[in-house]
Amino acid sequence: MMTGFRNILWLLPVTLLLSWPIWGRAITRVLAPRGGLAVSLAAPQATTTGAGFSMEGVLFSQLKNGARDWQIQARRLYAGEDQDRMQLETVEAQVFKNAERRFVITGQEGEYNSKAKILIMRNGVKVQAENGMLVQSDSISYDDQARKITTTAPVQITGKGMDIHGKGMDYDMQKDSYDVSGRVKVDIH
Repeated sequence: MMTGFRNILWLLPVTLLLSWPIWGRAITRVLAPRGGLAVSLAAPQATTTGAGFSMEGVLFSQLKNGARDWQIQARRLYAGEDQDRMQLETVEAQVFKNAERRFVITGQEGEYNSKAKILIMRNGVKVQAENGMLVQSDSISYDDQARKITTTAPVQITGKGMDIHGKGMDYDMQKDSYDVSGRVKVDIH
């Protein structure tokens, strides 16, 4: 027969472990989270709708040779049936060259095609260049592979003591050259 305080101490945990099937269910019911807390913690900001998805507060970027090439920040990102085309709301895109920021493109709406690597911005688009030039248009397209910013919509370019108005623009990042098309009007101040 076991006697002594030391022998009784190890018997208590063994008794609790062996009797778990009797009293364990009541304890797990008391400790279970209430009010759907487990569901809200599992997916705080992502929702799925049909074949697509939606995310709030998104920031993604691309690196080339270890240096940041571009970065897109959006208040909301969602996709439908075509997973390669992501729709963006309240967008800011930053374009870099040799790890130095060259442009900041802002707009209310956007679409990014991940296969073609083309970002299309709409609704009050502004392109602020690091050299001080400001381009404004209703829509602008940035082609990452060609390294070009283009638009066929009316455009206004402001900077360096002049305002340029035209219908359409091509900017080649490789050549650092603007080509404004349509009826071009230049105001020098």
